[in-house]
Amino acid sequence: MTERVAILGLGERGMRWAETCLAAGWDVSGFDPDDRAGLVVNGGAALRRETTITGAVQGATWVICCLPERLELMRTVVQRAQASATKDAVIAVASDEHGIEALQGCSIRPSHVFRLSDGADGDLALDVSNRNSAELRQRATESLAILSAAQSVAPVRDADDRAMPKSRNA
Repeated sequence: MTERVAILGLGERGMRWAETCLAAGWDVSGFDPDDRAGLVVNGGAALRRETTITGAVQGATWVICCLPERLELMRTVVQRAQASATKDAVIAVASDEHGIEALQGCSIRPSHVFRLSDGADGDLALDVSNRNSAELRQRATESLAILSAAQSVAPVRDADDRAMPKSRNA
């Protein structure tokens, strides 16, 4: 099954995520209030730009929030995304400044919110809390490992700092 991902925030970080998801064969939509953001996607596959958060997250199994490091903004966008996305959608917030507890703080479904950050070794860290079930943790790390393999980047690490395999067959 092809994953459907919505990228909220189409600046430099958001566009890197969009390109990675497109390279993995995922269906990608995006939203940014700035009309100039997200205009160039490399590789030939198309990013479907939506005019609202609701339009971007409809039917998405993943939502990746790539926003300025303002906690109030991040929480508001997570709430809006969860209000419009399917109930099982994983919300991943790219943040190097705010912890997982703060990002889950006022979300509708805290168990579905994860934090993405750059790890100490330049790899991707997936931060979780006791609110995230083992099943959702596994789903998130497997999907991110697929994305990692699509771009040949460093392996994904889980909250216990264990390297995750690049694919199920690795």
